[in-house]
Amino acid sequence: MAKKIRLIHIGEREITNLEAVSSSFQYKWLPGDYNFQIDEQEIGLFIEGQFNKKYSRAVFILGSNAGILTNNSDLLVQLPAYQILYARNANLSSEIERVLVLKEAISIETKEMAQVFQFVNQQYTVRQSGYKLSNDHIHVCSDFDGTVQKCGNSYIELEGNFSPQFSQVLSWKMTNLIKADERMTFYSELAVLSGDVDLLFKIFLVKENTSEVVQIVEVPFEKLQKNEKTIFEQPVNCYINVSLYARGKSGKIQISQVHIRKALADKSSMIPGGNKIVDEEHLSGEVFYYFNAGDLKPPLAIYFSGYRPAEGFEGRRMMSSMGGGPFMLIADPRLEGGNFYLGSEEFEQKIVDVILDKLKLLGFKNSDLILSGLSMGTFGALYYASDLKPNSVIIGKPLANIGTIALNERVLRPNGFPTSLDMLYYNTGESTIEAAEKLNQKFWDKFAAGDYSNTTFAIAYMKQDDYDKEAFPQLFNVLKENRSTARVLYKGLVGRHNDNSTGINKWFLKQYRNILFNSFQRIMDDFE
Repeated sequence: MAKKIRLIHIGEREITNLEAVSSSFQYKWLPGDYNFQIDEQEIGLFIEGQFNKKYSRAVFILGSNAGILTNNSDLLVQLPAYQILYARNANLSSEIERVLVLKEAISIETKEMAQVFQFVNQQYTVRQSGYKLSNDHIHVCSDFDGTVQKCGNSYIELEGNFSPQFSQVLSWKMTNLIKADERMTFYSELAVLSGDVDLLFKIFLVKENTSEVVQIVEVPFEKLQKNEKTIFEQPVNCYINVSLYARGKSGKIQISQVHIRKALADKSSMIPGGNKIVDEEHLSGEVFYYFNAGDLKPPLAIYFSGYRPAEGFEGRRMMSSMGGGPFMLIADPRLEGGNFYLGSEEFEQKIVDVILDKLKLLGFKNSDLILSGLSMGTFGALYYASDLKPNSVIIGKPLANIGTIALNERVLRPNGFPTSLDMLYYNTGESTIEAAEKLNQKFWDKFAAGDYSNTTFAIAYMKQDDYDKEAFPQLFNVLKENRSTARVLYKGLVGRHNDNSTGINKWFLKQYRNILFNSFQRIMDDFE
């Protein structure tokens, strides 16, 4: 039996009608003037003034008379971000308002508790989950009048003549089961490169173990372009089938990944507070980010996810253990499990701008910033360090030469990471040695231009790395020859890229612990 989520209500009156509350929650009422220091009911929400982390998943409903909204900003700031709902008519000081904004708290109408509970049910019971429809199962309709080019798993390109009425051009020959009452959302990466072509996805929901189509959901191309959510659900288990329709004259289209994900009540992606940046210049590919203001004190620690076929964020529990400070997770759901955070110039600038915006929101300087990551995440941390002048860059198993990683697939690491070839083609439009070298140089041109005079680099690497053996020596040379005042801490472990992840992770966390303590006087929580 799943452990219930605590629903803590602090207000004038206890809510007695809880029929609208999901059975996933355990409701607990506390009077508005409840004294958490005396803690008469011994709930242990705060222990010696510190938030009890066993309530980290709890959802808090704060009535207009909740004392924590009037004179307890020190306690309020410790409540988990995105999980605070407060009365819209509460009389708030400017300081309390600032905390609520940073915590992304949600104002509610307490007279409409049935709607509030519906939101709570749909927002906080969903665990992040999502998948892509496999490009290996794409079927092109036989009557399509044109040419088809399948570019690995990067995308499929259709060029030719399209009918004046919507006609099916692609379908995905696979059936994934959606359980009854699961709310799902749909997104696709695609582009019309030329011609007057209109596109329409149709999602067919077929009742399990039958051929009965219970619903057809239509998703126009314009809706995807506007980043509007499409949500669908059924009261019975259903298989999902997806097809793409097109109409117009001659033209060229590209279709990359098609995503099916669990939906939340608001615009969040994957988890409450999850947001995304869209590469409008290249197939509308996405990067997710999640910002948590923590205790509002430096540093802001950013973690770039490693390669992750399962859609969503990684490292949330780890980053929550960084002494309670602000943190950000960044994840890349493109291709099989990521595209190393690269994209168009505008897209990459958006990633930088989001980080700078959060620093400004917190009132921090660039010297209050830590960038970090493991494996694929090291590329993001290093690549954007040149724009951000961070206090520290903490990485394990660095990868810098994406082109080399792809070239190593042929002899050094056959069939070890075939998606590296997709990355090469996705980013350059070619699969050649020249394209690989150009992609490598894109990183080094950017990295070498950075100012790291006040930055500490902590790097753990594998000595026989079969993905990118030269990454660490090249990084070391650039940092010491061209930026001699940069501090470089490093440790090499024997083995190939994936031979000793445990050792790499331990050193990574050790460096985080040391930098947090020595630079910011923070004590990192125990994390295993």
